[in-house]
Amino acid sequence: MANQLLASVTALLFLTATVTGQTSTVAGEGLAQDRKDGAAQVTVEQVKAWIGTLASPAFEGRGTGQEGYRKAAEFMRDYYQSLGLEPAGDGGTFFQKVPWSATKVDADKTSLQFSLGDKQVLVPLARLGGNVSKTFAGKGAAVLITTNSAKAIEKLTLKDKVALLLVGSEDLKTRMGLLVALQEKGAVAVIFAQRDPVQGVLQGRPGARGNRAVAGARLAPALVSFGGDDLTALMTMCGLNIDKLSGESTELTGVTAELQATISELEAPAWNVCARLPGSDKELQKEYVVIGSHLDHLGMRGEIMYPGADDDGSGSTGVLAVATMLAKNKVRPARSILFLNFCGEEMGLIGSRHFADHPTIPLSAIVGELQMDMIGRNEEENSEGDKGEKAEDNKNSLHLVGSKKISMQLHELCMQKNSTAKFDLEWDQEGMFSRSDHANFARMGVPIAFFFTGLHRDYHKPTDTPDKIENQKLLRVATYVYDIAFELAQQAGRPMVDPELWEKYRGKGSEQPAAPMSAPNKEASGAAKDEAKAAGK
Repeated sequence: MANQLLASVTALLFLTATVTGQTSTVAGEGLAQDRKDGAAQVTVEQVKAWIGTLASPAFEGRGTGQEGYRKAAEFMRDYYQSLGLEPAGDGGTFFQKVPWSATKVDADKTSLQFSLGDKQVLVPLARLGGNVSKTFAGKGAAVLITTNSAKAIEKLTLKDKVALLLVGSEDLKTRMGLLVALQEKGAVAVIFAQRDPVQGVLQGRPGARGNRAVAGARLAPALVSFGGDDLTALMTMCGLNIDKLSGESTELTGVTAELQATISELEAPAWNVCARLPGSDKELQKEYVVIGSHLDHLGMRGEIMYPGADDDGSGSTGVLAVATMLAKNKVRPARSILFLNFCGEEMGLIGSRHFADHPTIPLSAIVGELQMDMIGRNEEENSEGDKGEKAEDNKNSLHLVGSKKISMQLHELCMQKNSTAKFDLEWDQEGMFSRSDHANFARMGVPIAFFFTGLHRDYHKPTDTPDKIENQKLLRVATYVYDIAFELAQQAGRPMVDPELWEKYRGKGSEQPAAPMSAPNKEASGAAKDEAKAAGK
């Protein structure tokens, strides 16, 4: 299997060498002459190949801490090496390790067993679903509960019993609420029963060490489910017909339920991938333009893979495209470029927070961070809203998020370069500002711009697949970012932080911004202070 993966990656690198430079659907029309050659090095066919690989079954959804993420990180490293980029991670490598651990459920020591005299129904790990954070054991008389009414649950007597809750299509939040309510009634274990077989396998909860949110999640109670033929076998053993049960709970007379789950903690693959293209100017090469994306997605949830083609295979493909353009351009810009692919974004921006707190280059040397996250689709109505949005109406739309929050000079450069890119720029998604990795640079006072084509119906679903990517649009966005990055790396000055804007960020990561501040605009600064005072800051 490992040899097959190596062969497929090698084949893709060969494809990169042969497809790059083809002239079918070439990007870069209208760019300045000093960067036009680089843009021509990436084609739509190459973009399609990259994203097809990143979102392929071989990379298993790129879940941080999972083997699929390891393979994706190594793929990115290998491609950066093929471009001749320099390592910019820990100890002369392309990786910055992020403290992370994974929990593994021991199949030999994990099971659910029902006993009635000398009869037994044994449900092995392979037929259990859900999540468990720590080793757990619970045993008691079994009670089947057929209500999700809080008032009805309040009447139940469950002390020292195992509650089997027959559920329908309740969402995770509802299930967790029911679980806690049953535990508060004294149940030694709560197990969800369902008519259909469970999807996926009971698994541990991975996460970053030292992260409070993850630590809190690991204190969450075990969420275990079984169903299908195993539930049918239990009902048969008890002489019951599940369709003829009456009342809100049924004592399974004489039946003992025992749940055991054994967890071990392991080191897990979690790295930020870091690559450097040195600048051509002896002094200015000490400063950097950062091109970022998050490499991770939701990974494998049991047996279900979340490919994450748009989120954020598209942004990672965008970084590969920009890296290729810059590395192969005949003119090397004066400043250096740092390419960063973060882990742990889906777990709470953990990889980028680690980089911001433990940077491999001085944060003060970063003139701007350009983040690409979900740049491969046309926005449409989705589970979070955007009512009435139709994909066909958004073929040329691009959200520019956060560019006005730290440095208006960077925002103005983005606007200037859009005269070539010609997107219909929108600023109606500022609510997304805190949901991608640029936010950790902003809190440290680094000028940022976040490029985002919008949500869609496949967001965070197994249906976010490569065949739905608008590869031409993705390449256009990457070329736009390339043009901005080249200008940032080549121009004499650097974007300044606006003092009146910084007042809203001061203290969130640093008292002073990493980038230099411009002279204060007294009227704007006074208005910002009045606003902060009114808000109680």
